Amino acid sequence: MLRKPRKRELKVIRSALGAFGSIDFLDENEVLIKEDNKDVYALSKDLARFLELFKIDFVSAGIKIGEAGSRRFRFTVEGAYYLARRNKKRVYVNERGEMLFLYGRDIFRGSIVDVTGDVRENDVVFVCNRRGDILGIGRIRFDADRIWDLDDDRIVVENLVDRGEYLRKQRLYNAF
Repeated sequence: MLRKPRKRELKVIRSALGAFGSIDFLDENEVLIKEDNKDVYALSKDLARFLELFKIDFVSAGIKIGEAGSRRFRFTVEGAYYLARRNKKRVYVNERGEMLFLYGRDIFRGSIVDVTGDVRENDVVFVCNRRGDILGIGRIRFDADRIWDLDDDRIVVENLVDRGEYLRKQRLYNAF
């Protein structure tokens, strides 16, 4: 069964949304948590009111945007797509980097075309192509200002999860 988040869970979710400049997501959407595995789903306020009004018991509704732990919120790729509407904590890659990342590979300095200035060492970042489409989530190894001084063959972003996972069927619906 899905339920509203508890106070601690909501605090963790708000903190994660705030880190990516998407706190207003909660103004537009309702978040519900699946009791047995802590999956977090987002659905429109209208749908949430409908389900509440008619007292409908449901197991799933909306889009899975992540997993709520006791101390952190982990985004799914779908969650990253819907939540990261602002240009915060993003790494943009060229076509070659895009292809390799979608094959599960890490990102080298030579594939990076832009990085937002708010990126710090060990941050979780959204990896995007030149058009801004979110390809997945990674962990960056350097501050944004240090990246440009590195050699082109240096790994800069570790691949945590990418859209190619679904095609490779290795880890469906994992969150990071």
